[in-house]
Amino acid sequence: MTNSDWKASYQDNLLGVFGQPQTCFTHGQGTRVWDTDGKEYLDLLGGIAVNALGYAHPEIVKTISEQASRFTHVSNFFTTPQQVEAAQAVKRICANGWGSEVQAEIASQARVLFVNSGTEANEAALKMALAAKPGGRAIALKGAFHGRTLGSLSLTYKAPYREPFAPFVGPTEFVAATVAEIEAVDPEGVSAIFLEPLQGEAGVIPLAPELLAAARELADRAGALLVFDEVQTGMGRCGKWLAHQGICHDGKEIIPDVVTLAKGLGAGVPVGACVAMNERAASALKPGSHGTTFGGNPLVSLVVTRTINLMEELDLPAHASAVGDAWMQAITDAQIPGIKETRGQGLLRALVLEKNIAPQVAKALFKAGFIVNAPAANIIRLAPPLIIELSEALTLIPALKNTLKQIEKDLGKGEQL
Repeated sequence: MTNSDWKASYQDNLLGVFGQPQTCFTHGQGTRVWDTDGKEYLDLLGGIAVNALGYAHPEIVKTISEQASRFTHVSNFFTTPQQVEAAQAVKRICANGWGSEVQAEIASQARVLFVNSGTEANEAALKMALAAKPGGRAIALKGAFHGRTLGSLSLTYKAPYREPFAPFVGPTEFVAATVAEIEAVDPEGVSAIFLEPLQGEAGVIPLAPELLAAARELADRAGALLVFDEVQTGMGRCGKWLAHQGICHDGKEIIPDVVTLAKGLGAGVPVGACVAMNERAASALKPGSHGTTFGGNPLVSLVVTRTINLMEELDLPAHASAVGDAWMQAITDAQIPGIKETRGQGLLRALVLEKNIAPQVAKALFKAGFIVNAPAANIIRLAPPLIIELSEALTLIPALKNTLKQIEKDLGKGEQL
């Protein structure tokens, strides 16, 4: 079957919530994937920040095969060495980047709940907050994206995602990502405060340390749980294990009560984690108050541990920081007409365009063999596998130049894009 045949069959057999697929992939290796027509693509989106170790990493392939030969699932009436070891590894990276006192607190107090996705991790965090302080409302930022299930969707700002499914499980107050707006929130009746340290869907916008500090202060005044959604920003993507790590304001460390993880956590297998960072958060959910059938099964648990170990061995957070900085500097130095600026951290970056043509740019780059996406009309998001080398990343520059030049030419002719 040709690529066109597979896409037609997709429409006949799958629910159309993702729209028409651009192509049908058959396999990948490293940073590259191939479709059914044999065309090769450089994946600069990494399965939307999921494939941190790229495609078909030999150690991950070996790990999956090794565990599948034992068992892939047991119920959560039981545990396995793989599940416990994965939780230990997650706690280790959550403690990374802090002073010895904070590390000791996280080591002794933090507890991990494994789930299957980022939205489920945020659902668990929301329930944790409501259990710790019942009946309150949540605070989230304008532009926030925390998932699409009803609980996490209640925290997601974008109207087309939210409005068809209201009302939600509880009230959410959306505030602008400014210190003044957070400080103006009435703390009465606030149970949860959700933040992405770097807002991905909003256009790859890093939050200032003083804003995170204001959120911490609000949570303390309200008796609420502060949740940092690191689903996209975590696992080394922003040049640190977690994007918030090491951030201080006025000499004070900003530690959340809960951290949520997914995407790169399992290097491609479906897994998420809700990490209670202190005793209050860890004790909020009692036996029977939450659960999951597949969360923390031995297959995904072993992959989580091996993924973290490999990322530590390769020092991928530092690699992401170095490659990302050099890549964006090269794009800036190239002075490409049509690019206003770059922003982001590590290997989660945005190209801010002068015109609202990002979807057209992403489509043209795809035809040229590069996978990117456009979360906003003037934003191109880049989130490649963390193993990418600078030499590979730099191949985007001439393609960008040609693409933007051609689109500008077409616009000058008045062509429909």
